This record gives sequence, C-alpha cells and structure tokens, in this order.
Amino acid sequence: MTVPPASRWARSPQRFVAVGAAGLAALAVLITIVALRGGFARRGAAAPPAVEELVQAGWKAVDDENAAAARASIRSLRAAGASGLAAVVQARLLVARGFSRPALDVLAGIAAEDRKQAGSDVDRLVHLVRGEAAYRLRIYPVAERELATVLVATPDSFDAHRLLAAMYYDAGVIPSAIEHLEATARLAPTDHRPHRLLGLIHNDYERYPEAVEHYRESLRRAPDQPDRDDVLVELAGSLVKLRSHREALAALEPLSASDAADLIRAECLLAIGDRAGARAIVDRLLRASPDDLGALILDGSVHLEDGDPQGALGPLERVVARHPRDYLARLKLAQAYAGCGREAEADEARAEAERIRALRREFADLHQEAWAKPADAAVRRRLAAMAAALDRPDLEEVWLEAAAAVEAVRKPAQETD
Repeated sequence: MTVPPASRWARSPQRFVAVGAAGLAALAVLITIVALRGGFARRGAAAPPAVEELVQAGWKAVDDENAAAARASIRSLRAAGASGLAAVVQARLLVARGFSRPALDVLAGIAAEDRKQAGSDVDRLVHLVRGEAAYRLRIYPVAERELATVLVATPDSFDAHRLLAAMYYDAGVIPSAIEHLEATARLAPTDHRPHRLLGLIHNDYERYPEAVEHYRESLRRAPDQPDRDDVLVELAGSLVKLRSHREALAALEPLSASDAADLIRAECLLAIGDRAGARAIVDRLLRASPDDLGALILDGSVHLEDGDPQGALGPLERVVARHPRDYLARLKLAQAYAGCGREAEADEARAEAERIRALRREFADLHQEAWAKPADAAVRRRLAAMAAALDRPDLEEVWLEAAAAVEAVRKPAQETD
C-alpha cells in the first residue's frame, strides 16, 4: 500500500478544484438560458446582451486569480442591473481568496427579489458557490446538501461533480469520489485532471491495471500537462508493480534525471539484469543523499545480485536502523545474513520481515474495507492505528483526518448550518 487518498489530495487541491474551460462552458450555457428567459430584466426592460459575457469574465478572472478583473466584472454586472449575479461572483471571489464565511454572508444577503427575477438558474449558482464555500470550510453536510441540490436541477453540472469528488476524496469515501470523478471526466473530455486523480486512487488501493489506464488517459488528453513528470513517475511505479519493467522504463524516457525517476529506473534495470546500469544510478543517488531509503535498499540488492552478501550488509543495516519496520529492507537483510553464514541473525531478520509483511497485508486489507465501507469512520481509525504500528505517523495523521471527515459528512446538516 502506498499513500492513501487524503494525503495525495492534500498536495494540490486547487489544481482540480479550479473550474477550468469545461466549467466555463457549462456556465455559458446556464447564463444563456437565463438570458433567453429574460431572467435579468428589471421593470420589464430587456436583459443587457453583455450579462452572459460579464459573468463568464468574472468567473474566469476568479480562476485566474485576477481579483481586479473580477471586481470589474462585478461592478459591470451591478450597472447592468444583475445585482444577484454580481453578488454570486463576489462571493466566489471571496471563496477563492480564503474568505469563505464572508462569502456565505454575501450569498445570504442576496435579495429574494433578485433571485426570483433571475429565476432558478441563479439559484443554482448560489447553491454552487455556497457548496464550494462549505467544502472549503469543511462543513461537509452543508456542502453535500448544496451540491446535491445543484445536481437535482442540473445533473450534468461539471462544477458540482468536481466539488463533490474533492469532498468525498478528502473523506476517503472512495466509491463516491470515483463516481463524481468519472462524471467530471465525461463532462470535460479534454480535461486531464480527473483521470490523473483516478490513477492516484487506484494506485493507492493497489489496483494497478486500472491505475495504468487512467494515467495513460490523462496523458493522452494532455501530454504536456503541468504535472506530466509526476504522472509519468506514478505510471512507471504502477507498471513496476505489474512487473512490466521495460514498459516502465519506456514511460520514463521523456524524463531527465531525478531522484524519483532514477530510483524506478534502477529498480527496472536490476530486474531485467542490467546490474551495471543499476549500480551507476544507485551510486549517483547515494553521493547526493547518503541516507536515501530507496537507494540504500537498491544498493544492498545490487550487492546481493553480484554475489556479495557482505557488501550488502552495510547499506541494509543502515536502512533497518533508521526504518525498523520496512519489510523489504528486513527481507534483504535476512538474505545478506544467510549469505554470510550468520543463520541465527538471518532467522531473526526473516521472522521480523514476516511479522511486518502480515501487518502490511492487514493494512492493505483494511484499505479495501475502507473502500467498501465509505461511511465507516471506525475502519479509518483502525487504519490510523495500524499506520502508527508500521511507524508511519504521516499516514496515521491522514487516516485520522479521513475518519473525522467521514463523521462530518454523515453529521446532520442542520447541526452545521
């Protein structure tokens, strides 16, 4: 098991939560419908033809973090008599700048007259921004309710699916996160981000064939996406788990030297019998980072492949001293002790490796249970306890947060209004 969902999502939520072109296209359709219905009319006057463009411009300015342009759109909307929509764009700007509670106040202050004049379409935008504000405040029951309201009226709302995917991912409610990620991928056929996150999810849950498919689809949609290097490394890592070492090497070909890519390259070269190539990479990595866990294990592995168990002892003992619950290091150390004729120490290392392997297997099984029980906070707390037993405080924190998020999602919405 690698890194579970919540910690992965925490790296870069804005990259997926940002609306993007697909969201703007959906917004254009929504606003066009409003305009055609005469929803912006005041006292019987015709709707200004620029309202649609003003809302889209304001939305895009928020996504581009251009507060000045967003404020200009807000002022223009007010001048055009669309005060309700001006307030919605203002609230969304506040959310984007980290002021979600004031944004909720702005939305609450939109006059009933403005919402009625604009029709239910503006109501949907209000629900959408309110849902995003609640999500960012971790008021998950409110976010869930508001975004579900949007989907009842507009089942193909890209933004509602996107935000629900983010919320369920944070909570470790994986089946629901996947459902909404797949919807965002369908609604935005050129957006690479949903498939990248789907790849991460399946990778985390050791579903490597599915992870490979999603990573490749993400790269097909956007070969030069901003996170291309990370996606290629993750793809190669999944291929290694499937023992497709030559495919993994091919996936890494576009990348220049980096620690993450080179560790996988060295592992692949060792697997296909190129010990010299693996040795060259490992030596370079250790010169730069003498205590690198992956490089030390590979160093020991190369020595073992070379028939030099004595040479393997040094790096492997260093790993075990620093990472006593690393299964692979213990297993390799047992092989090194056995090769040196130190049978008692080999047996001890082998027994400890088996104990760690059993813990890891139970940890992996619990991940599958968490997948199957999206509303079960207790499973996530057991995962946190097991992460602590495996000397992974980072994962312990992740699963404690996921448990708290599940409890928040399932709390009655009225308790958090």
